[in-house]
Amino acid sequence: MNAERWTAAATVAIALATIASVVVTVLLMRAQDRITDIQNRLVELQRRNNWLTGALESHSSWTLRLRAEELKKRIIWWDPTHDGPEKKAPPNSAGHLKPVENGTVYFYLPPELRRFPDIT
Repeated sequence: MNAERWTAAATVAIALATIASVVVTVLLMRAQDRITDIQNRLVELQRRNNWLTGALESHSSWTLRLRAEELKKRIIWWDPTHDGPEKKAPPNSAGHLKPVENGTVYFYLPPELRRFPDIT
């Protein structure tokens, strides 16, 4: 092959490579748009799930609190993020065949009232 043919072949190869890279770029952009759409839908589902979980926890906590007050049980707010010797789970002496101690009911403080609030 002479120089003119090599130049023509190289030009065609470069043109084909350019077209192929444009096609791949368009496909990647579409895939990225689709991934972004899926991520947005997942964020919305997580937001709805958080709302539902919070609503269920709130209802359960209020029901337990009202029932504990009705039965004249001692109610204590508990901050699991508190520093010092109380930085732990509420006292619990649960064990197989041990009697249940339910004279005191512990409620976790809502995250926004804790010393170190959870990231939401």
